[in-house]
Amino acid sequence: MRGPTGRLLALSGPRRLVLLCALLGVLTWALLVVQWSLVAAFVAAVVGGGDPAGHAGVLAGVVAAWGARAAVVALRDRAARLASARVRRTLRAALLRKLLDLGPAHTAGERAGELVTTVTEGVAKLDGVVGRLLPGAATAAVVPPLVAATVLVLDPASGAILLLTGPLVLVFLWLTGALAARSARASWEALGRLGASLVDTLRVLPTLVAFGRARSTARWLTDVSEAHRVSTMRLLRVAFLSGFVLEFGAVLCTALVAVTVGVRLFQGGMDLERALLVLLLTPEFFAPLRALGADRHASLEGRPAAERVFALLDAPGPPRGTRPVPDGVPSVALRGVTLRYGGRTALADVDLELPPRSRTALVGPSGAGKSTLARLLLGLAAPDEGAVLVGGVPLTELDPDAWRARVAYVPERPWLLPGTVADNVRLGRPAATDAEVEEALARAGLLDVVRGLPDGAATRLGEDAARLSGGERLRLALARAFVKDAPLLVLDEPTGQLDEATERQVLAALDGLARGRTVVTVTHRPGPLALHDRVVDLDAGRLRAPEAAR
Repeated sequence: MRGPTGRLLALSGPRRLVLLCALLGVLTWALLVVQWSLVAAFVAAVVGGGDPAGHAGVLAGVVAAWGARAAVVALRDRAARLASARVRRTLRAALLRKLLDLGPAHTAGERAGELVTTVTEGVAKLDGVVGRLLPGAATAAVVPPLVAATVLVLDPASGAILLLTGPLVLVFLWLTGALAARSARASWEALGRLGASLVDTLRVLPTLVAFGRARSTARWLTDVSEAHRVSTMRLLRVAFLSGFVLEFGAVLCTALVAVTVGVRLFQGGMDLERALLVLLLTPEFFAPLRALGADRHASLEGRPAAERVFALLDAPGPPRGTRPVPDGVPSVALRGVTLRYGGRTALADVDLELPPRSRTALVGPSGAGKSTLARLLLGLAAPDEGAVLVGGVPLTELDPDAWRARVAYVPERPWLLPGTVADNVRLGRPAATDAEVEEALARAGLLDVVRGLPDGAATRLGEDAARLSGGERLRLALARAFVKDAPLLVLDEPTGQLDEATERQVLAALDGLARGRTVVTVTHRPGPLALHDRVVDLDAGRLRAPEAAR
């Protein structure tokens, strides 16, 4: 199986970048030879008694070659930056699509903070691989061999030294890189733990404060962050060490060439211009290799991050059906449905009919399987045994996107965007017009509240919709369901967090929303039961006999 670098190279953008950098490397070599040949010719002419003013054209050629080299480097860096940005944008979008495709059944077994770190910081670290390592490797693969070949033609003895010492520098680079790779992996793992710990702590922070555990949790977070600091500093120490080794090796090799050339120059075995050209080209042989060492260390944290990114992208998704969803209000039935989470049975041999336009309330103690049954109806989980039938067709055979387009879901704590009120309503149907958004808000009993906001439906709600109360947040989620106009409505504890007055307002809106639809409601409270035709009692994953609504 290819490693993460090979997977990145399989993408069209990095492949084109490597080819471009190789071509620019050839151009860089040609400009190097021109620049230093002109410098050597100018120095030799001046030492030989020539007038410097008479060689102004040579100096102009040196400046032009130097400027052209700078332009080539700038072009390479810009191409690398653009390619890296495209790769990161593409992979981040692919990751988000993959996580949506995997669904909550897969992500429930993951650490939320680590997933967030992978999608954000992890993808960002790929810039070290695409933006630095690949261009540096392409340049190092082209320029040093061409420079060595040029020196070999000018002076076979010096060329042989370069051909012998160059591989030694690469060996040093590999040895120090192997040590640094272990430190980079430890640093990435510590960063993942830190992200997971931080998200989990923020999620339960009110509970920690209520039970007086905030200080101990803060100390624990401090220990995790200290572990990340230590691993990062260890990685930097290895990077500085490898940089020293590469610089020291390059200096020794350059000095060896300088000594041999100098001896032959004083003995009359070489002319001054050729000796100068060899000495000027020798550092250019090692420059890309030294830069590759720095680029490799910059990419080290990107390698474990890339492994995690591609592991998520390669995770097998749930089976996807392709059959179209039947038109009209669906008839849904559960036949012998059993669903297990690990060793725990959430639902056991459940048989349930949900006729078109029926209203069914699911009740029972916590952990009885009510929310699990709702997840089955939403297509977010598949039964281990039995089947969920829609119009007689197993739900697993239907197109999941088409099915979810026919289902409206209102959770107990609806998630709201930090965008505008209208943006949140349009999550139900992005193509909804302003008039349809306003009608949905009116049917949810929220239009007067929205008109009282500074910018009406264009008012930005801010983080966690801080402008709205709990009842207003829920009615906004109902407006989202109104604008979606789906024939199946699934409600999960729609009034669980509301006081009696707000509950009455929400129930009135729910009654209007439920008309002409098949409704399934999970609830612990007696208030919503009056809106339903029947009440189904679940206990320990098993279904008790349905009874009339109370």
